[in-house]
Amino acid sequence: MELADLMNTSVLSVPPDTTLAEAAHRMVDHDTGAACVIEDDKLIGVISERDLLRVLAQGFDPDLTVRDRMVAHVLTASSSTGLPEAMAIMVDGHFRHLPIVDHGRVIGMISMRDLMAWAALRLRHGAGDHEDDPLDTAELVATINRMRTRAG
Repeated sequence: MELADLMNTSVLSVPPDTTLAEAAHRMVDHDTGAACVIEDDKLIGVISERDLLRVLAQGFDPDLTVRDRMVAHVLTASSSTGLPEAMAIMVDGHFRHLPIVDHGRVIGMISMRDLMAWAALRLRHGAGDHEDDPLDTAELVATINRMRTRAG
């Protein structure tokens, strides 16, 4: 299974000069935990609920923009990336939202919640216990544990 099979294609994007308050409102309205920051049709960052919480913990400044707090070094995946590989990228990078990019354009987003739902379904139905199923259940459980403990 590939990201194309599971990704959310309704991706929230915001320009970098959006205030953090406006970005938070848009994320709530869109029911998402992250937004892609787009400038000149290019992905230049991601702003997540964790980024917004850090701002609140440090004392909120209403003049701060998304550009001030976004993650600018964004790892991405392609629509053909396998789900286990996407999970490993996110676990190893300690983030919960992965933009899917095709020819430089964001075409989707996958969240750790999406991948965990997939993993839970696979485990519930005993996937990985058959020779023709490439999923290694032990590796999946180890990945989940690494995510939980933030171990690299």
